Amino acid sequence: MATEPLNLTFDRTAQVKTALMAAAFVAVFWPVLAVLTFYWRTSADWSHGWIIPVFSAWLVYTKWDQIRETPIRSAWLGVLVLLFGLGLYQYTLWGMKAGYVRSVAMLITLLGVLVMTLGLPMLRYLWVPWLYLFFAIPLPKGIYFGLTDPLRQLAANVATAVLGLFQDLDIERIGSTIEYSYRGSTGQLGVADACSGMRSTITLCALGVAVAFMQDRPWWHRLVMIGACIPIAIFANFIRVTTTCILHIFVDPRYAAGSFHTALGLVTMLIAFGIFMGLAWGLNNLHVEASDDEFEEEQAPA
Repeated sequence: MATEPLNLTFDRTAQVKTALMAAAFVAVFWPVLAVLTFYWRTSADWSHGWIIPVFSAWLVYTKWDQIRETPIRSAWLGVLVLLFGLGLYQYTLWGMKAGYVRSVAMLITLLGVLVMTLGLPMLRYLWVPWLYLFFAIPLPKGIYFGLTDPLRQLAANVATAVLGLFQDLDIERIGSTIEYSYRGSTGQLGVADACSGMRSTITLCALGVAVAFMQDRPWWHRLVMIGACIPIAIFANFIRVTTTCILHIFVDPRYAAGSFHTALGLVTMLIAFGIFMGLAWGLNNLHVEASDDEFEEEQAPA
């Protein structure tokens, strides 16, 4: 197919074509977009969905100079990807009640549009922003709650181990419930789904991927940063659950619920992000290259 350079100054024909393609895409997938925005508005676990498209656009912006220099090579492979995405979407409309699959079909169709109109070489700069959009899609409930239960039990286990260090406190974990007895006072503390750490894990992973790709860095730096997101988020959640138990038992139960509990969740999320940014700073400063002047000074004869 014909090759032409991509230019920021689009002519009127290109603007009209882009607008029509965008309008057609939104019209076809409007039911999916409506469901997604509903989740983002009503579910605290997916309230971060609003910022995902913004970060995705920012990732495109950071590579805009390279995108401008890449020639447009429309590819028929994009037509096949486009038809596959539309076919998958139509299949779900015939009775398959799978909102997640419909959202995936929408993103596959978007990929087909990109390949069809811009070509495969452009994916070198667009594949990360495209994949990043998957963070905005709520996981199927079976998978989501299947992951929360082990995390709840793990958080309860860690909190029980830490609380066991306190004198005069009898503590026992049963599943994700912590039973305690302290100076004649007894009670139970249950680690709820909201305290499992899944919400903070998904949010931190989304932020971590954005930070990892917002600037040029070695691939192994990015892999380390992305791989560290989950353990950092889980560690921060351990702090949250353990602190909640300590406040409930030794201070006042009201500090372990309501607005105080919400504020504690925000603090631990900031702790997790602070640890992650510290890791990013450490990787950036792992190798300090000497300047040319310093090199010449070291090589100068005594």
